[in-house]
Amino acid sequence: MTSSTDTPFSTQGQVATPEASRYLQRLCYHFSRKIKVQYDSLQGEAQFPWGHCSLRADECTLADDALALARVRHAIDAHVALFSRKNPMQVEWV
Repeated sequence: MTSSTDTPFSTQGQVATPEASRYLQRLCYHFSRKIKVQYDSLQGEAQFPWGHCSLRADECTLADDALALARVRHAIDAHVALFSRKNPMQVEWV
């Protein structure tokens, strides 16, 4: 028998932009000031205290429990909005 805490939660989101690599690197650089992050021009791994985020130049995948998932999504949403002020973008979560 497993409990809900044994099952990781995940979601995927997409941001439509021709500059995916640039935004990925910008997000990862910003996050690296406070959390452990590894990244290059096509992918990134960010370890938030409440969950793990894998970023790709074409998608973003998150995993953790429901509350942690909501916090990671909020962090990504807020920073995408912040970094795209001139040409506003938003994450489309599926």
